Amino acid sequence: MPLRIKGPRISRGPLMSRSELRLALTTGLVNAFGSISGLADSYYSAMTVPAVLAGNYGGSIELGKQRILGSLLGSVVLVVGLYGLKGIPVPLGMAISMGCLRLVGGLLGLKVGYKAGGLLLVMGWLLHSGQLSSWIPLRLAWTIFGILVALLSLQWFWPSRAFEQTLRALAALSLQVQANLQDLAKRIDPSEPHAAPRAQTTNPLGPLRSGLMAARRIVPDLLLELGSNPKRHPSYRLVILLDNAHSRLIGTVVGLERRPPAFSGDSDLLKQLHQAEHDLLQLLAERVGQWASIFAEGGVRLPAPPQAPMVWPQSWMGVESLLSDSRCNQASPEQLERIASRLVLCRQAQRAIEEAEQGWAGLLNG
Repeated sequence: MPLRIKGPRISRGPLMSRSELRLALTTGLVNAFGSISGLADSYYSAMTVPAVLAGNYGGSIELGKQRILGSLLGSVVLVVGLYGLKGIPVPLGMAISMGCLRLVGGLLGLKVGYKAGGLLLVMGWLLHSGQLSSWIPLRLAWTIFGILVALLSLQWFWPSRAFEQTLRALAALSLQVQANLQDLAKRIDPSEPHAAPRAQTTNPLGPLRSGLMAARRIVPDLLLELGSNPKRHPSYRLVILLDNAHSRLIGTVVGLERRPPAFSGDSDLLKQLHQAEHDLLQLLAERVGQWASIFAEGGVRLPAPPQAPMVWPQSWMGVESLLSDSRCNQASPEQLERIASRLVLCRQAQRAIEEAEQGWAGLLNG
């Protein structure tokens, strides 16, 4: 009887994502239109679509601009090089022209556009040198047509916008912050009979920083989407407001990780202070979780902040009276310093959420 070895099942995702299906259909439609039109060089539009279809509308706008500028620059360098460098060998003339294209493209700030210009220069020099007056305008027209179709597909066919992507990135970041706040609250839960500081097994700064940078990388595309004067747009101002709030919350998480709680036997005062800290962290984690749910819904409109007002725990509201209690003199200076620093960090997290939701509501109300 043959031996059967069972291995782990590999979960297979969908054969094709929405973005891949959109790319395939858009490219196919453009190619079909070019074939039906009967015009020459229609394949340039089909080549342009996959080069421009980025992850979102704003990124595609930037790639389209780069491709048009690169094509225009390549056309100018092609004409100047072809007629100005007639007396030298073709390989040397093309090398000089390509170098000039790369140099001028760098001075103009082109990041990917010079590739389109280089392709135009090589194809025009080697294959279309005798018909540049008709080939260059046709080539530019097909390129612009491909860019326009790609942008329209991002608007009409499973719209992909930078604002929605930013909100989804912030939702993932909010869930990470929530998990860290809940873990910090469990470590100082006074109901735990063996509550004690434990060694830090993982560094939260790495995943949190990665999540924050993932959201920030989409912001340049968002600015391109919002048109003229984008930094005054409510969508951009909301993203910056939430970015600042998450940055402050991450600072609180990292600060609390570096300052373990000051447990001291059966001290009632320390237990009450830790209870207040525990209750606040639990509430903050719950609120950040509500943010994540709101951000995950996406949409092109500004989302509304949580409707229920924040009600701070009674234990937290009585922290100032506890700190003025005479029993504080029984604790060591090191314990008092550690407790004070942790309470300051908790207060910073509280203010971060309060100010973020106040500004959020202000943007929504105009």
